[in-house]
Amino acid sequence: MDTTPSGCYMIDEHYTVISVNRVASEMYPQLREGDKCYRCVGGVDAPCEFCPVHGGHNGPHAYRDPIRGITEIVDAVEIPLAGHGLCHMLVLQTVGEKAELAATLPTSSDGLQELALVKALTADYLHVFSVDMSTRKGYVYRRNGRQVDSVEVFQHPMDYERIVRQCIERNVSVDDQDLLLKECDLDFLSGYLRTNESLLLHYRVVDGRETHYYYVKFVRIGEAETFGHVLVGIACEDGSVLVAKKNEELERNLSLVEVDSLTGLYTKEAFLLYSEKLRRENPDKVFDFCVLQVGDLSTLNRRYGRKKVDQLLRLVGRTLTEYKDAMTCLMYMGTGMFACYHGTMEGVLCKSKCEAFSQQVRKESAMQDVTLKWSVYVAPRHDLHAEEILEKTQYALSTIRTNTNENYVEFDQSMVDRMEWEKSIEANFEQALEDHEISVWYQPKYLVGTGKIVGAEALARWIRPDGGSISPAQFIPILERSGKIRQLDEHVFRTVCRMERRLMEKGYRFLPVSVNLSRASAYDGNTASRYKDIASEYAVPFGNLPIEITESASVNDKEINMLAGTLTEKGFPLHMDDFGAGFSSLASLESIPFESIKLDKSLIDFIGRKASESLLMHIISYAKETGKVVVAEGVETAGQYEFLKRAGCDMVQGFFFSKPLEEEAFWGLLETKADKPE
Repeated sequence: MDTTPSGCYMIDEHYTVISVNRVASEMYPQLREGDKCYRCVGGVDAPCEFCPVHGGHNGPHAYRDPIRGITEIVDAVEIPLAGHGLCHMLVLQTVGEKAELAATLPTSSDGLQELALVKALTADYLHVFSVDMSTRKGYVYRRNGRQVDSVEVFQHPMDYERIVRQCIERNVSVDDQDLLLKECDLDFLSGYLRTNESLLLHYRVVDGRETHYYYVKFVRIGEAETFGHVLVGIACEDGSVLVAKKNEELERNLSLVEVDSLTGLYTKEAFLLYSEKLRRENPDKVFDFCVLQVGDLSTLNRRYGRKKVDQLLRLVGRTLTEYKDAMTCLMYMGTGMFACYHGTMEGVLCKSKCEAFSQQVRKESAMQDVTLKWSVYVAPRHDLHAEEILEKTQYALSTIRTNTNENYVEFDQSMVDRMEWEKSIEANFEQALEDHEISVWYQPKYLVGTGKIVGAEALARWIRPDGGSISPAQFIPILERSGKIRQLDEHVFRTVCRMERRLMEKGYRFLPVSVNLSRASAYDGNTASRYKDIASEYAVPFGNLPIEITESASVNDKEINMLAGTLTEKGFPLHMDDFGAGFSSLASLESIPFESIKLDKSLIDFIGRKASESLLMHIISYAKETGKVVVAEGVETAGQYEFLKRAGCDMVQGFFFSKPLEEEAFWGLLETKADKPE
């Protein structure tokens, strides 16, 4: 040690203080001969965590004095002493009077001298605490900008995971909660900090009408493979944000970390910031913009498992980095989607490089069936912002049809025209609802064998004032992408409730009209209670209002399963829609308490083929054995109807009986094709 005065005190093998020198008495006035050292120094009932005797540390050991706010080096020397057994002389020395850390630092003096932690956390932090990764306990050293009394530090360790989750859920903006909950998780931090020295997260706190901006920094203490503690600092950055708000680019970078933890590439916010910077600094350079979609992650996860899919995504990120040069900016947006901004590769060259990249990934991953689909915007205009370019390139990617060998597309003028048309649909939607351009039509459901109408399905139709129509196949996907589909769902449901009220008043006591539920509505936690309130407003029995959920949405989706359970508890019947469209499993019939399944038109179209008819017979038989009502949609011929009747199908709907009808036409059909009112 250097010439800085050293404090010394001796303890016996039971941690009883035997003697204390002057410097140690000045440093720790509470040290008293005859008392336990850990009670004097830490106010605890067991040896201190940082004690070199208790911890068996060899050589000098750095720790933080929470009382004086300075860093100390402590060493222990064994001294056999007659009458006391094997004693230890503890030698203490101040490292830096102006040190700004406020946490125990369980690391070597050499590590402390590197100042990695001093650089990481400063006096600007409001809250500072350390986390023991083995016990998952936290020790708070600074709270609201003030040092915590040492007795409180050691006597009241916090349950890190419980306290952090509680604080996030109570205080953090809803938009930022998922990210913080994921990346403040100790298991996540343990993995992340083995490859990175620190992690910085920005987040927002909403207090009444005011939004405040904070960040939290995690710094590992020790070597990557052996560290056992993490130092955590939390600071308010409202002052910085006031300045940052003057710059739109920086504003977008407030709520997320810059680098994705899985792939090592930029997050979306950082990518948009740095790609714009790259363009500004190279005004004469021509750039291309690429978006890459790696397979369907839900299918890949089922087939290969999440661990192998994560390895695939890391491989894609690493391979993209190998292609990177000074004129390249890379990003991972999640859900298997990557983006690349780079110096131009015109025409065939660009396509061939994309194909070569895909082949390389398939070979190295040993996943030959994985699909990689590319969308390229060649030389976008300089007046477009990076976010606009990304939007257009993603749109081009969406034009590649699923389950085809097509895997490359370039953004062109025809796509610009279609994007503008889709934006007009989205922009005019609310006004169309208000002007009654969007109305509810009804496709009757007929009881097999009797030809009687026993129900209907509600369908949205958009008829323009000039008499032209917009197909549901066109406007529904647009509303789904924009999130406005929930408004349409609720409009249809309310209209059906009015219709049911009218049916009941006319004496049709039980003529259920089913409504379709989109994924967006299914993920909305308020849907069940809102639908219950609307039905109650019109005094319609919930049993008259079946909810149709597609098979693809219901399979392995916890949120939809929870909603289905809630709807069932409230008394709404559940019908499985589109069974047989895409991936199907008879097991899906048991995942949710469906009362009815509707066979998709794609299955009905196979009637006439022996093997397909055998499959249909089996599906119908199984469904009926498990107590389900079977409905067939898209029935268009007498042959299809006769087969379904022989197979035991309960109800049918389709053009063979009736196309969808507007409300008054449906009423007219009821008079001749439904049981007479009571």
